[in-house]
Amino acid sequence: MDKITSAPRGFWWLALGLATVLAITRLGHFGEHGGPPDASWAVFFLAGLWLRDLRLFPAYFVLGWIVDLTAFALGTPTNCYGIAYLFLIPAYGALFLAGRWGSDRGYGRVSLAVTGSSVVTFFLANLGMFWLAPSPAALSLSEFASTVAGYYPGYLMTMATYVAGGIVIERVLRFRRRALT
Repeated sequence: MDKITSAPRGFWWLALGLATVLAITRLGHFGEHGGPPDASWAVFFLAGLWLRDLRLFPAYFVLGWIVDLTAFALGTPTNCYGIAYLFLIPAYGALFLAGRWGSDRGYGRVSLAVTGSSVVTFFLANLGMFWLAPSPAALSLSEFASTVAGYYPGYLMTMATYVAGGIVIERVLRFRRRALT
């Protein structure tokens, strides 16, 4: 896949665009503010796919953390915030690395990377919640897994939709750039 980041200026515009999407959609990711679905998974994946610079991973993670703190200050319940939040580092890292793995390898590999990394991310994030933020009901691992498993299709669909939309925008911009030259 050709990149829309062929010039340094394009790289930073894309990095800023992805950061903006992350901030806007993550603010309401618990549904309290009626915004669009959270694009965090797709942003980490697309940053790996297009930008590939590992230094951006901690920058995006910190941005997500700051947005979450802002959401909590605006009234979002904090029951998902605690030591289990640390499991998001490897979970989101899997998305970023899968994006890098899928870069320049065609859409079939990108689809495989989206699916595989979403499974890993969902597993890690929920495992962190099970181990480090047990609910008052103290479910067994199998009960917890059956409770949260129903959420996975929604996460996958949201991520896949954002990634597909990003790829379509990338193709349109590339076509436009070629038409202008």
